[in-house]
Amino acid sequence: MWRTKLIRFCGLAAIVAGVLRGIASVIPGTTPRIMALYFFTDVFLLFGSIGIYGFQHEEIGLTGTLGFLLQVVGSLILITRDVAVLGSGAYLVGALMFTAGLDLLAAGSWKVKRFPRWILILWVLSTIVGPIGYFTAGLSVLFMVSGMLFGIAFAWGGITVLFSAATNSIVAKCDNFSTVV
Repeated sequence: MWRTKLIRFCGLAAIVAGVLRGIASVIPGTTPRIMALYFFTDVFLLFGSIGIYGFQHEEIGLTGTLGFLLQVVGSLILITRDVAVLGSGAYLVGALMFTAGLDLLAAGSWKVKRFPRWILILWVLSTIVGPIGYFTAGLSVLFMVSGMLFGIAFAWGGITVLFSAATNSIVAKCDNFSTVV
């Protein structure tokens, strides 16, 4: 029972993370207290990633599991950058790890079929469009579009986790396994 609640709580965190990421995409980086917004976004991304992985962990395979681990490490790097433990250069490392992890998680999720395909496609599309906008002069609007695409898809992934009947059946399998062992 506690696993169901934890996975659903993390699904809720994914919704919040998606909304915050969407908001952060349209707010200029020079806005006062922007680092506080980034901090909360990244913390919710971490917990949201846990929920999205936990929702399908038994079936996601090595690709998805490796993706999840990259997302966790990437999120932790971003969080430590947000609180000024690491310098601003850590953003690229953390973001790269998170996006590579997101792509691998999407690939593993594609096989499992617990999320609508459009969510997985938007995750991957956001990781392609984002770097183009970030690194190409004159195309910074693509970075904003990427954040919006990711935010919508991540939030909807959280909705899928939060309200899916599959959450109960997955957790029931885990609980049955742990009582046998």
